[in-house]
Amino acid sequence: MLSGEGVAEPVTRAALVELKPLFTAHYASVWRLLRRLGVPEPMVDDAAQEVFWVAARRLADIQPDSAGSFLYGVALRVAASLLRRERLAPSLVELGDAHELAHAEPSPEQCLEERRAREMLDEVIAKLPLELRTVFVLYELEGLQIREIAEIEAIPLGTASSRLRRAREEFSSIARRVRAALSGRAVP
Repeated sequence: MLSGEGVAEPVTRAALVELKPLFTAHYASVWRLLRRLGVPEPMVDDAAQEVFWVAARRLADIQPDSAGSFLYGVALRVAASLLRRERLAPSLVELGDAHELAHAEPSPEQCLEERRAREMLDEVIAKLPLELRTVFVLYELEGLQIREIAEIEAIPLGTASSRLRRAREEFSSIARRVRAALSGRAVP
């Protein structure tokens, strides 16, 4: 990570040693969260690395009992920043299909079915407004409690609960429309 002056910010060896258990315990969930928030798959590893670079620099600020919440909060900000930049930058090439062709799976039919299911989930989640998507992903997919989500988002507990309720309603409505579109019938 570069500081405002364009010079890499130092991370000490001791900080990296302290970061290892944090990384081991939380990398997979941070990666999933970034992906579910809409970070394109080819960029998720870099975004996850960014989250842990921030954590390495701020180890002293991380309370042991809230490390996951801290990392999720950083991941939310990294994803939002990345998605803003992506929206402003023109897309050059879609390489997702080339990557899949280069790595053959044991069961192509199963991989295709799983990919379609993930794409459908991603499509439905992407249609949620960001404030609802964030709460939905953190609660339904990452298993956080409403109290933790309210803390991460810096919103009142009631607001987090309300957003989750609205997100569930909106998710169901969008999912019905997507299923109907796939089956060729219109939904009111």
